[in-house]
Amino acid sequence: MTHVVIRCDASPEGGVGHLVRAVSVAGAARDAGHSVVLAGSVESDLGRALAAAADLEVVESPEDLGVLAAEQGATVVHVDHYGIGPDAAAQVRAAGALLSSMEDGTFGRRTADVVVDSTVRAEHAGRPDDGSGTVLLGIRYAPMRAEVRAARALRAAEYRGPGGSVDVLVVMGGTDATGSAATVAAVCRSAAGVGGVTVVAPQQHWDAVRGAAGTDVELVAPASDFLERAALSDLVVSAAGTTSWELACIGVPSLLVAVVENQRAGYEAALSEGIARGIGTLPEVRADLPGAVRRVEEAVAALRGGRSWAGGGLAKVDGRGAERIVGAWSEALADRVARGADGVVARRATTDDSRLLLRWRNDPTTRAVSRSTEAISWVAHRGWYERVLQDPARELYVAERGGVPVGTVRFDEHGPSEWEVSITLAPEARGHGLARQVLAAGEAAFRAGHPAVTLVAAILPDNAASQRLFQGSGYVTDPARRDGDFEILVRPV
Repeated sequence: MTHVVIRCDASPEGGVGHLVRAVSVAGAARDAGHSVVLAGSVESDLGRALAAAADLEVVESPEDLGVLAAEQGATVVHVDHYGIGPDAAAQVRAAGALLSSMEDGTFGRRTADVVVDSTVRAEHAGRPDDGSGTVLLGIRYAPMRAEVRAARALRAAEYRGPGGSVDVLVVMGGTDATGSAATVAAVCRSAAGVGGVTVVAPQQHWDAVRGAAGTDVELVAPASDFLERAALSDLVVSAAGTTSWELACIGVPSLLVAVVENQRAGYEAALSEGIARGIGTLPEVRADLPGAVRRVEEAVAALRGGRSWAGGGLAKVDGRGAERIVGAWSEALADRVARGADGVVARRATTDDSRLLLRWRNDPTTRAVSRSTEAISWVAHRGWYERVLQDPARELYVAERGGVPVGTVRFDEHGPSEWEVSITLAPEARGHGLARQVLAAGEAAFRAGHPAVTLVAAILPDNAASQRLFQGSGYVTDPARRDGDFEILVRPV
């Protein structure tokens, strides 16, 4: 099992689009057997509800992503945040973790081990070669929540088409930070052929919506049942952000509005690919309300005439993008471990290994079989690590395969003729048959300076993997010795 930390924020000002994508990736990671936490600030009510519904633990994030990876014991750091700088890759690599990064064209662009740009036609636009590893481009990598796929199935099973008029659902983002819901609701209410108009918006915007569109508009607060409501709608008018791709996946005819500048490229691509129709950018709509009304009326007439354009979205957005992203992580990690020579060698640990070793130590699986199961903070570890490197009664080695760190072996002096050995395998190196090689390499490096000492290991009786490792390496259980819950295994000189 690999531990993943997702770096993402959600606020009333910035909306919840990044968080929606993060929740989708988290779900796919869990389905693949990984554990996940969310690191960042989730301030909006809808954001907190989304995180809670996904059962995502939210933790604070230090500025240094390497420290974040180390403190969380995360093998993968997935970033969905425009504000994280270009030094993210160096920070994460200092902890030996893998950086996965979401970008939208040039927004959020940074070097990473796995780069994802899931905007429509990103694969045709290209991307500068900046030294990134795996680059996933195009709408097939758009992360979709399980709820989106369920809504897709619901629409296929239950939606029967519009009646005499077309009912419209308006959603301008979970927080409607631009106040666009009132403008768009008024446009829809004025369009011929429109039946009911339902607006999904935070309650603080309801008076503005009623003032612009009238009192017969139905108002609902953003909630978890939005996707079901959308699945059974005749037409949805949406901001051209994350929701637009969810609607395409569900198969709902949509009219898009680019409410902020970073949505413009996605808006134009969605229209050119036939995935959606558009009303314009928000400034354009406000500057030409009659023109916006005409575009809504044209869409309504098409739907009433049986000419839906939703098939393009259904064909292009299958809802499996998050699974493809998580699969790319696994391939990148496997390639990293397999790279280089087959042999494992050990070297003395240095100050540069501090974040790396803390990450391995804080990995949830490692903590579960350690003497202390609590996570260790970067501040506490840094002081401890400096003392270890200077302590003559402790020796710490890093095992590498082809120059890639795959584990650490630590030796603690119990007396002039006995040292205790402990081993931590890099989480990404598990399952590759490297544990015995790492232990052997550490022992060989240690015995170069201590040829005549007895080595002992303290192992929990139910830690079958460690029992097999040490017994297979020549260690024998001493029935006369025990350290609390730990059995003592001895390897004589």
